[in-house]
Amino acid sequence: MAVNLDDLVSFDGSPAFEHRAYMLDISRDRVPTIETLHWLVDVLAALRYSELQLYTEHTYAFAGHEAVWAEASPLTADDLRGLSGYAAERGVTLVANLNTFGHMERWLTREGYRDRAECPDGPPADLGFIREPSCLAPNPANAEFAVALARELLEVLPTGRVMIGGDEPFELGHGVSAPLAAEIGRDSLYREHLGRIIEPLLAEGHEVLFWGDQFRIDPASVEWIPDGATCVIWNYEAPSDTGGLYGLLPPSMATALGLPSDAHLGFESHARLGFESGKPVWLAAGTSTWNTFLGRNTNAAGNIDDAAVVGSAHRAAGLMVTDWGDNGHWQPLAVSLPSMVRGGVAGWSGRAVDSTVAVGAIVDRLLGAPDGTGALIDGLGRVCDDLGLLGINGAPIFHAAIDTGLGSVGALDRAEAQRVHTEIEDAARHFAAQVDATRWGGHAQELAAACGAASLGVRALLGDRPAGADRAQVIDAQRAAWLRSSRPGGLSDSLGRLLGSRHG
Repeated sequence: MAVNLDDLVSFDGSPAFEHRAYMLDISRDRVPTIETLHWLVDVLAALRYSELQLYTEHTYAFAGHEAVWAEASPLTADDLRGLSGYAAERGVTLVANLNTFGHMERWLTREGYRDRAECPDGPPADLGFIREPSCLAPNPANAEFAVALARELLEVLPTGRVMIGGDEPFELGHGVSAPLAAEIGRDSLYREHLGRIIEPLLAEGHEVLFWGDQFRIDPASVEWIPDGATCVIWNYEAPSDTGGLYGLLPPSMATALGLPSDAHLGFESHARLGFESGKPVWLAAGTSTWNTFLGRNTNAAGNIDDAAVVGSAHRAAGLMVTDWGDNGHWQPLAVSLPSMVRGGVAGWSGRAVDSTVAVGAIVDRLLGAPDGTGALIDGLGRVCDDLGLLGINGAPIFHAAIDTGLGSVGALDRAEAQRVHTEIEDAARHFAAQVDATRWGGHAQELAAACGAASLGVRALLGDRPAGADRAQVIDAQRAAWLRSSRPGGLSDSLGRLLGSRHG
């Protein structure tokens, strides 16, 4: 169903960015139903996004790899073809997106695939933030394997463009490739293997996108990028004068991410080499909803504004808004809507989203919800701002409820936490009263469930570890809400992460 926003926001003239993409992670347990994806396409069309990418690891039914995706409720070729046609009718292009190097743990932990790993026996101790083999070893056989997966998706989505991932190859040089990394250097090894994946796809006439976290500090790496390939530079933190999150990362993670020394300053730092090289560059900001239940909207707004302003000033070809699902994808799409709105508006204008843009009212329209709902959702995404804690790549209340391996730093303001708990509980009751069989009623059910989980997180921060019955109530609510919008495949894995639920 088309959504008209003409009375709420102007999309006059030409867009600042030729490519305005929204990327949804469907590989961290939550695979949306086709009905949900159709609604999402309608939202993106109303916000003038030009493309949708569904980030895929193991949640597409790749031929001959049933052992990897059998329990994941994956999307099929028919699903993608149908969705692509639906999107095209609304001016949105569905673009193939998969990972082909790092983030392959859902493959590499399976029998028959572990021998493809850089560290088949598990990551070394100094990479304690990685718990399972996740990086493919850099060899020709693994490149052929990755290219074959990309070709399979391109047969279904023949748009001429494919995102091959390539980000965060944390274990690279720590396992079977260690001798070669010592000989030629880890960066050269990375580029050599990425080239094995990119070059065959370029030769077949495809434009290749890849994540640029390994291309932020070495000018030679940017000069290496072949014609037809586009580096997508991601940064998910708003600019900070004090160092922010980037000053808290373990040194091994900062090194593996190739962070510049002034990473905290935002996209001018992260994309500097790309801009100076004259190579085509996209910038990727984020919704900041992953590792949260209700979002981190203050950070997201600053991050998206930064990407739009810096990208348009340097004539970047594309702006992408990413929506990741780390640690079980507990946040529903409604939580991401304020950031999706900001990304759509900023991606068109090339300017920061100011107070004249009625973000809350736009969210109301997109949800079909009562007036004031969008403002409430946006506000709930800011409840952690004054807790006295800084969550690492997530919200403190999420890290308290789910073992992410990251955590938070600072000193908790207990009085503020008590106030936040009351605010979240009030919102949970507000949304629960609107649950019914309508589409908005489904969103309300998801939001009520998210508030219930967030409430447990606040209690855990305060030292009140919820009893089994409280935890079970939250899990039951999340299960029921999840199944209204998403497929069942990853549900048990996601629910098992809450407050040690795997262990009773």
